[in-house]
Amino acid sequence: MSSKLQLTTLAVLVSAALPAQAALYKVVEVAPGVSGNEVYGTAIQPGTTTDPKGCFVDDCADGASYKLAGETRNRPDGFSYREEVPFAMDNSFGYIEDDYDGFEDYCFYQLGYATCEYWASDRWSSWYNETYSSNTPNSLAFIEGSAEKPSGAINTVINSLDPSGQPVGNFSTSSKRNEAFSAVTNSTLTSKAQSRAWASDGTYTVGSTSSKSGIGGERYYYSSAPAIWSASGFVSIPRAGGYEVDGDYYAQGSMRDFYIDSAGGKTYGVGYNNYSDQHMNATIFIGNSATPTSATWSSALIYNAQVDISGDNINSNSVATNINKNLVVVGQAKRSGGFPQNGAASNRLFIVPDASASSINASFFYGGIFFDGAGGEMGGINNFNEIVGRIDSENHREYDGKQRRQRAFIYPYGMTPKTDSSEETAITARRAIFKNKAWLLDDLTNGGSESSNNNQYRIYDASDINDAGVISATAVKCSGGYDSTSHNAYCGDGNGTEKVVAVKLVPIAGADASAIQPRSYDSTATERQGAGLGFGALTILGLFGFMRKRIK
Repeated sequence: MSSKLQLTTLAVLVSAALPAQAALYKVVEVAPGVSGNEVYGTAIQPGTTTDPKGCFVDDCADGASYKLAGETRNRPDGFSYREEVPFAMDNSFGYIEDDYDGFEDYCFYQLGYATCEYWASDRWSSWYNETYSSNTPNSLAFIEGSAEKPSGAINTVINSLDPSGQPVGNFSTSSKRNEAFSAVTNSTLTSKAQSRAWASDGTYTVGSTSSKSGIGGERYYYSSAPAIWSASGFVSIPRAGGYEVDGDYYAQGSMRDFYIDSAGGKTYGVGYNNYSDQHMNATIFIGNSATPTSATWSSALIYNAQVDISGDNINSNSVATNINKNLVVVGQAKRSGGFPQNGAASNRLFIVPDASASSINASFFYGGIFFDGAGGEMGGINNFNEIVGRIDSENHREYDGKQRRQRAFIYPYGMTPKTDSSEETAITARRAIFKNKAWLLDDLTNGGSESSNNNQYRIYDASDINDAGVISATAVKCSGGYDSTSHNAYCGDGNGTEKVVAVKLVPIAGADASAIQPRSYDSTATERQGAGLGFGALTILGLFGFMRKRIK
């Protein structure tokens, strides 16, 4: 038998042994309908399917039933258009007041990169343009190809979509740095100097309000407070400690997500609140009524994630980003530059299994793809306790070094104390699809009939996931496909042109754990000579610094 025939026979046998549709997800690129050099996916419309396994059983095709929201960028944010204060921690406004030097100081003292001049210059030029130069829009928001621009808006961000697909977010105008928008409006809210909206169920919306506009002479020195509102009611959550103004520091707070526990007669919110020494700490807000705007609210600090631990400011800030119906809370805590861990002052991801517990303690992600000191950005959690976001995919030293590359992940957490017994079977079945462990999403888009299409993308960030299992994400695209299916493949031998695009990850009907074909790593590097981003694209994305909830 000839060697050619032997190889052909072997290929046929191997092909027959593989599942007909390998890979767990189909990558579906979403056209923004607005202009911009880079396009990011920020939220997916809530929804489920008739089968508890979601789109892994029910064929969701290209996920058209679940709208994706996103934004564009032509340059990095000066500081995040979402956050209440610069860098999610500068509540004295000291860094931002010092202009370029402040940006460089923040990078030097809180990030520790050896590339701080570049990092600062990139953001300072954008901040200067937004503050002193022009009102040229940078962040244009969209939902499935249709622009979302409230009247008078300059920069617009969408933090989430409500169940009917309506946007929830904030925008800047010539007189306000941030103004909330959602389908739920309230006259008290619109009278506030600044406001932000983070999540909504269509009846209630949560976010924050601020005491000054953040524009012109009031761009510094304002305080903010967590808030929840309906069409007929508005509640500002009290500060957990400290004063509105304490020396050079201004109290801050924000509610990022919520769940109404009708059976228990309570409402749970998550975000951060202001505590003693003006520390901004991850918090669970507890309202004593299933009618949030009629409730009396208290704040429970999430221990292990707070700023001050045993007398040292181990973290610079922390925030709880999401909560689901099982009362599972996820969030992130930024390690202080003075206390790096494993060579990085990283943004570590955490989980609280039960928001109603008598003692609230954060557990940081660890094991598998989550190495000691790994940093990332929380994306979201659905009601099957499936968590998405992005995480460091390299573990070299960042402090006095370069920024680590990051990739999107999914983490099927499994059962928690408040999981309804009727849903345990569904959660167990869905978790088994992922072999009961966390994965980089690039490993779940490889192989089978979708391989050629999927190989055009490397998934950088996963920002949201719904109960059907559809994920909103951001990817780097090499049209026609990367040179191989490996994680670190080049685009056109390093000469190809890549771009940043918004994508949905839609589960493939019938796919299960046997379909997982992890990507390999190329052992030899290809010399890059062209202008394309190549394998360095993910580093550039990291330096670009797009933050969702970031995130948040």
